[in-house]
Amino acid sequence: MRQLMFLLLFLLFPFALLEAQNGNDHNITLPDTVSEARTFDYFYHQALLKREAECYDEAYDLFEHCLSLNPGSPVVLYELYSMYLYLGRTEEALSMIEQAVKGDSTNFWYRSVLASTYNNVGKRQEAKDVYRGITEDFSSHPEVYYQLAGMYIEDSEYDKAFEAFSNIERIEGKNEHISIEKYKLYLYMNDKEAAIQELQQLFEEYPEELRIKVYIGDTYLDFGDKQKAFDIYKSVLDADADNAEAQTAMAEYYRLQGNDSLYTACMEQLFMNSRFTGDNRLNLLGRYIGQKERTDSTGYNRHFLKRITELSYDQAENMEIYASYLLMKKESADSVAPILERLLQYAPDNRFAQLQLLKIAIDKEDYNDVIMRCDTAILYNPEMLELYYYSGIAHYNLKNLPEAVSTLKKGLNARMSSYANEFISDIYALIGDIYHEMKNNDACVVAYDSALIYNSENTSVLNNYAYYITIDGGNLDKAEEMSYRAVKADPENSTYIDTYMWVLFKMGRYDEAKAYAEKLLAIEGEEADKVLLHHCGDVYAKCGDMQRALQLWQQAYEKGDISKLLKKKIKRKKYYSDDKKR
Repeated sequence: MRQLMFLLLFLLFPFALLEAQNGNDHNITLPDTVSEARTFDYFYHQALLKREAECYDEAYDLFEHCLSLNPGSPVVLYELYSMYLYLGRTEEALSMIEQAVKGDSTNFWYRSVLASTYNNVGKRQEAKDVYRGITEDFSSHPEVYYQLAGMYIEDSEYDKAFEAFSNIERIEGKNEHISIEKYKLYLYMNDKEAAIQELQQLFEEYPEELRIKVYIGDTYLDFGDKQKAFDIYKSVLDADADNAEAQTAMAEYYRLQGNDSLYTACMEQLFMNSRFTGDNRLNLLGRYIGQKERTDSTGYNRHFLKRITELSYDQAENMEIYASYLLMKKESADSVAPILERLLQYAPDNRFAQLQLLKIAIDKEDYNDVIMRCDTAILYNPEMLELYYYSGIAHYNLKNLPEAVSTLKKGLNARMSSYANEFISDIYALIGDIYHEMKNNDACVVAYDSALIYNSENTSVLNNYAYYITIDGGNLDKAEEMSYRAVKADPENSTYIDTYMWVLFKMGRYDEAKAYAEKLLAIEGEEADKVLLHHCGDVYAKCGDMQRALQLWQQAYEKGDISKLLKKKIKRKKYYSDDKKR
């Protein structure tokens, strides 16, 4: 029971202390040093909890309070260092970690952080001094020597870098990575013999690694000893005819010799090698094709890439390269499509092939194929809004209006958050256009309003919205405001001008409408269509210029407007209103 009572007193003690600090008179005296440590532990624990809860202001205050309880506490100083660093207060952060190291110089982590911070703020010498001090006290930590080696190489202190790598070998033993790094150092120092000797020693330890021998040949080639390089490459190929590193090196040897036929033969052999895969193959193939495109006029690339597609490995990758080349050469869709179809057989989720085939279907205006391509691609890329967009347009062109709206709405629901507001606005605008065609005016208004929420300056929406309000007998003041914004944004757009002219006409502002009619006719000239001519004729009629109105109405009739209303206007030489909704 006494032990339990002691435990309860220990747990309640910090709260009693807080009450005493708040002025409550409980006759509590300051504790001894053991109790002070417990108080520090309590507040430090509370600070950590606040930090984990991302209550950084409260955590900072608690850490500061801990520091007042235990000045120079390394653990608190380190926490304050982290907080200052997060806030971008680098100088204060550096001061905190310096004090932490001063308080606990045996802490490997504090000293490593101090060295890294020195390096990050540009105090390279101080960083190297700290790292060197760490190696004296913690000689079995290879990561410190790696840091030192990197800094020495950047500062061209190659001898010291060698010393650092030697210490890593002392800890880890000789390995290929360190030997290659030392080999590179010798190259920096232009010491061919030492570089080759380092690789030879490595090869003696790992004789099965023929790529090391290829590196030796590369070094001879770099220093101009071409015959020695050739002999080494040949010896590797004699031992392993499909060694991709040696094949690559031999091809480069022939290129430098200017022997194009042997260079080409080596490169073809390399690319037909099933062991030569990955990014290296892709990068080298791209460079090779580019070089041949510049130097060969016999259609070499087309025949070579066609051979690549006949290989039994990397089929999808090979097909994509060939198709990309044909597209670059602007080959016909009929030539490229079969390659893309084969590509999808090997990789049905290949986005490149899906989108290229979709583009071909769009260019051909084959809307059923567009829908099929989009639906298939959506199975693998359900978040791609573009697929729903093109499918929706295809349904619209096929007069499948409900399906068009449904598809576009699915796309908006499935889309990623990264799409531009302008694109989303255009999709809502398209939904609004379709709803208007379906004579669902309420849904049309909702869609247009949504489009303007995502892009308040969408001129197409502003124009269409205003026009539909006007012809449907809606709020003309709202229509005029939106139409004017569209015209102001694109003052030479005939469609926008026509809408604004018609809004003004419906509002009875005939003289203003006439000014825009004159501008419209000047822009369009002989290209003016029947709707525009009919509208302009109505404007001139209302302004009292019946002769000009008859001329424009007659032109509208000749361009295909054979409506009874227009014939009536021409016959009776008088304007008649059309009260029916357009």
